[in-house]
Amino acid sequence: MAGAVSRTVADEVSEKVALEGAWGGDPAEAWSAYEPTAEAPWNRERVAHLYRRVAYGASWSELDAGLARSPQELVRELVEGRGDVERFEREMESLTASVRSGDSIEAAQGLWIYRMLHSPHPLRETLTLIWHNRFATSATKVRSVALMQRQNELLRAQALGKFDELLWLMTIDAAMLVWLDATSNRKGHPNENYARELMELFSLGVGQYSERDIQEAARALTGWTVKEGRSEFRLAEFDAGVKTIFGQTGAWQARDVVRLCAAQPACAWSVVRNLVAEFVGPDFVVGAAGERLLAPLVQAFRDSELDVKACVARILGSRLFFSEAARWTIVKSPVALVVGLVKSLEGRVGPEKLVKACDGLGQSLLKPPSVKGWDGGAEWINSTTLLRRQNLAFEATRGTGDVVRLDPARLADKYDLDGHDAIATFFLQLFLQRDDPEVHETLVAEMNRVARDPGLVLAGKLRRAAVMRTAAHLAMTLPEFQLR
Repeated sequence: MAGAVSRTVADEVSEKVALEGAWGGDPAEAWSAYEPTAEAPWNRERVAHLYRRVAYGASWSELDAGLARSPQELVRELVEGRGDVERFEREMESLTASVRSGDSIEAAQGLWIYRMLHSPHPLRETLTLIWHNRFATSATKVRSVALMQRQNELLRAQALGKFDELLWLMTIDAAMLVWLDATSNRKGHPNENYARELMELFSLGVGQYSERDIQEAARALTGWTVKEGRSEFRLAEFDAGVKTIFGQTGAWQARDVVRLCAAQPACAWSVVRNLVAEFVGPDFVVGAAGERLLAPLVQAFRDSELDVKACVARILGSRLFFSEAARWTIVKSPVALVVGLVKSLEGRVGPEKLVKACDGLGQSLLKPPSVKGWDGGAEWINSTTLLRRQNLAFEATRGTGDVVRLDPARLADKYDLDGHDAIATFFLQLFLQRDDPEVHETLVAEMNRVARDPGLVLAGKLRRAAVMRTAAHLAMTLPEFQLR
């Protein structure tokens, strides 16, 4: 059963994306601003799609509110942040300081989950996770909550800024220095670990540099270490000699290495490919067709001096992003699944419970499996994790286990749902924005069975709640629910 469902998820992705047909072969048209038309109306499906990609999900009320806005207004609000972002950040200061001064990585993970659930700027949290996966650093080696928390704050602060500045600040970040052994990179004894990953994973990609570039960059990166939890440059341990990197010769230092990497054409390509894969779908960035699609976006990114916010705003506001072909093309990560579930069901669950749920599904925040981060995509789904995902859905909709406070029955009351048809429609629209007649009929039939089950020792409101939970659970077991 698990294997069959996993294959169905993969099939849905592959069937959704026939790349050339998806964007019509005209890159300029693909990245032009989306304007609602009779053929492509501004509807609940598109609002929900935007929220799934930007915030992992939304409540019914948020979907209604989004539908009342124009696409341009809603995208702008999500890019800039809504409500009082500064007030939220002030409220988070004491919690953040407490985590930083403690020794619990679980507390740091829980704080991040809390932010994902409640921040008025969810895009910033989503990008923080994207950058965390790109600059993958794990607490298992760093062994300092303070260093990991500071790195998380750095990623958040720079999430929507200029990529070259993020690249520089990550290069001298204390957690990163420990993670990639940069503290042992000294004059006369260069350690190439960071130089290699800087080029291969963080900026350029495989095949875009030579071994000589790495060796020379390692020399330029010497002298940085960590003292009392802070990065520090020691001139005596820096190799001040002349180096040649990417064919350019000088007495290069660490900042020069970052500048030279960021100036390579491959850097803009790598970052844009990353962003499009995360927000539109990984199948849109592969092969010659993917390169042709990305070319104008890459040029605009370079013209903007690597401005991430401008790039993301254009992606989210584009015709391609809101096209049917871009929907349901990304397998939900454990974090996206768990956070989206809580948002959709409007639950109140302790972050520590959600951290455990993510751990069990294969994604421990601040503990990526390697410097390459999580593989993601179809790798999230296997027989074990799929069973755990189904168990999570069961617990959420049955009012048991660690997620007991996610009760869909409350939503049926809140939104005045009356009758099995209305309940089935609501949950299919909430989770999947669809009302397939066959699926709808299955949900109604199962609700009727529960409502009439003589073996169910429940009556009145309790039985009605059981019926509603049944509808929600069945909607969440559909293969498409594993996608976003």
